[in-house]
Amino acid sequence: MDFYVLWLEDASETSNGSEPDGEVPFVSSCDGRVYIRSGGHTHTADFAVEVWDQMPQPDPGPWEDQGEAELRVPSGEVVLWTYGGSSEGEIDVGSPGRNWHVRIYVTGQQRVHELAQQGETPKGVERYLAQFWPM
Repeated sequence: MDFYVLWLEDASETSNGSEPDGEVPFVSSCDGRVYIRSGGHTHTADFAVEVWDQMPQPDPGPWEDQGEAELRVPSGEVVLWTYGGSSEGEIDVGSPGRNWHVRIYVTGQQRVHELAQQGETPKGVERYLAQFWPM
């Protein structure tokens, strides 16, 4: 994680899209990306993905926040980015050319924010779950 944000976009994109203006909610979409606001400036977060055939039931986990957005995925694969670069490997969401609904949950944002204020670089404190299903 770098500069409090990460984003999802189609693997065939070049990550040169526009960014949301000003203060953004936990999850927002802009110019073919889904932006996710983090609680910490620089740290390593855990990110899990589930791909469903239809809208899943809400996850009952101990989540601090959740948000939803839509994402067009022409290649059938998604990449997770931060300002420091992309994640290792692509996330296979299925058939190319589909539009996906994505619900993202987070926990650990408050704790990672506190640790960042103390100058620490935590690992695995902030955790995400992204659920994809076709539109």
